[in-house]
Amino acid sequence: MNLRQIEVFQAVMRTGSITAGAELLNLSQPAVSRQIERLEQVSKLKLFRRVGRGIQPTPEGMAFYEEVKRAFVGLENLRHIADTISNFNTGHLRITSISALGFGFLPRAITRFSKQYPTVDVSLQVRSAGAVRGVTATQEFDLGFLPGPLNAGDQHLEHFARVDGICILPSGHPLAKKSEILPGDLSGLPFIGLVKDDVTRRQVDQIFANAGVKPKLHIETQYAATVCNFVANGAGVSIVSPFAALDFAGHGLVMRPFRPTVKLDYLMARPSLRPQSAVTSRFLAVLKEERDSTLAQFNMAAVGCD
Repeated sequence: MNLRQIEVFQAVMRTGSITAGAELLNLSQPAVSRQIERLEQVSKLKLFRRVGRGIQPTPEGMAFYEEVKRAFVGLENLRHIADTISNFNTGHLRITSISALGFGFLPRAITRFSKQYPTVDVSLQVRSAGAVRGVTATQEFDLGFLPGPLNAGDQHLEHFARVDGICILPSGHPLAKKSEILPGDLSGLPFIGLVKDDVTRRQVDQIFANAGVKPKLHIETQYAATVCNFVANGAGVSIVSPFAALDFAGHGLVMRPFRPTVKLDYLMARPSLRPQSAVTSRFLAVLKEERDSTLAQFNMAAVGCD
């Protein structure tokens, strides 16, 4: 039994005769008759009986036709699915990220992507840097984002973005009048800090130590977005990644450049043991546009366009 025999059988059933079925398929009448005979032989079913000069399906033929219709619906679905996949309109994207990118920047990029490709499912998991590294080691992801620096042995990692850490202040804070913030400006002020093993925290602590400055560490928390919330609510000041702070600018928080600079690198991981999917490639195009747009917004917000 082959697909051509089934197509011929379906055409005869739909049109009601050998002649009409042959015309529908652009075949000769004898060719259609031979295909029906072969189908009856391999299926061991009597599909039609002769009535005068025409044919009529048998009960077995009618039952077989119902199954054929269901099978062809499934085949059409497969064709539709194949067409959808080939046009990048379906699939699943698994993203794991640290919080600096995962709480504001990536949701914006994913929302933008989802509007263009609404049938693609996206999973975003925000984790600690160590947990992100653990996920990327399992290959159970499509894209991963974690802090730098990029080491020589990190073959599955690539540079994604480099930004300068910025000082964040509550709206109306006296330091907001300054064009840039220096370590001495923060001496004695309530300071909202990230946890000690955070990359940003380590750099900030070193800068303060070099300057002989001791801010008053008022609150310590794991996520930069939480730091921004504290600052926006007037709990203190801080230095964070602009990726985390941008969504809060103009909503109780102002951003100012901090000197000396706190250099923050962000890396992107891809699975090393399987090829990149078409869906991932399309998402990366949207992601890089969002990254470039966001970097431009950093510059505007940091110079006082709050």
